[in-house]
Amino acid sequence: MADIAKSLERPPTYPTKYFGCELGAQTNIDNKNERYIVNGEHDAAKLQDILDGFIRKFVLCTACDNPETVLSVKRNVIHSKCKACGNAGTIDSKHKLSAFIIKNPPKVEKVKKHKDPSKNDENGNNERDGGFENGSSDDVDDWEPEPFDNDDKVSAQIGKLIISKDLEKPTEERLDMLHQYFIAAKKDDRLGDSKEMLNEAERLDLKAKGTLLLADVLFDEDVLKQIEAHRILLLRFTNGDVKAQKYLLGGIEQLILKHKAVLLPKTAHIIKALYDQDVVTEEVIIAWGEKPSKKYVERDFAKQIIEKAMVIINWLKEADEESDEEEESDGEVAFDERARVLGTVVEKIKPEGCKVAEKKEEKIIVGEDGEELDIDDI
Repeated sequence: MADIAKSLERPPTYPTKYFGCELGAQTNIDNKNERYIVNGEHDAAKLQDILDGFIRKFVLCTACDNPETVLSVKRNVIHSKCKACGNAGTIDSKHKLSAFIIKNPPKVEKVKKHKDPSKNDENGNNERDGGFENGSSDDVDDWEPEPFDNDDKVSAQIGKLIISKDLEKPTEERLDMLHQYFIAAKKDDRLGDSKEMLNEAERLDLKAKGTLLLADVLFDEDVLKQIEAHRILLLRFTNGDVKAQKYLLGGIEQLILKHKAVLLPKTAHIIKALYDQDVVTEEVIIAWGEKPSKKYVERDFAKQIIEKAMVIINWLKEADEESDEEEESDGEVAFDERARVLGTVVEKIKPEGCKVAEKKEEKIIVGEDGEELDIDDI
């Protein structure tokens, strides 16, 4: 609505209220967030016809049909002045919108005019001085209106007006709509447009829950490669959003159940991939591992998943604890039986037959049996 109003050089509240009057529907106006909602279910073609009526009655010049008109309110009468041909007239006061405009007059740009000595009013004042707002004659800088956008651009914005139609639907129905949208986007190879995916989720007020659906659409048995491939799309949804991250982990649980034989043994790898790609934070992973939930899969299976992920969860806990200890020690290097770090050099004690690999932050993880564990080959 904001785009339409800008094209018509009218406040967005005017066409919004006009739609409400013509459709007999309530309207909700949030100027701060530029949300202008017409309640109910309305056909886009009908909305276009109504908008055409608004343009004819409150925008077009009655003399030259040019849309470059300026409205002003004087003595409870709406005046219209054409900046193209100079025609001046009044707007029909019988329409319901007229009462709203009178109570909420537009802020009119003042236009500087050069004096014409040959045209003075009855008081001797030059009638071409000043602008149109409240008859003010103050000189201001020259102002030129933006070119009027063509009808196609205005029509392209109509679809945005029916947002309330979908928002009034139950959550389950909107989730199904978003799910089908993601599936179609994958089929049409449009998943690369991460902003478009996010916009649709936000339009349906499902940004956080959208990650649960993304897990179903994006991932299969090759999930480790797919997490990296779709990192930007996932970050669109999860960056700074704890709820979205939790829903994504729920989707991962369902994915592991779906491909249990292949993915259950790889649970720790999957969780680590989400962490390495910054898709899910360590705080969310640690909290997820503390209490198995039956929200997405059976509780017993949720326990199995978390048990498989414990090696990475414990690794994150220990790294977090050591980080806190290092901060408390005011820069002193902390040593313990699990990690030995000297600058960028790692001292490794390797029992015979055990694997050793470089770890994140060069820390060596030691299992309960005293052997080192390769975090990249859990």
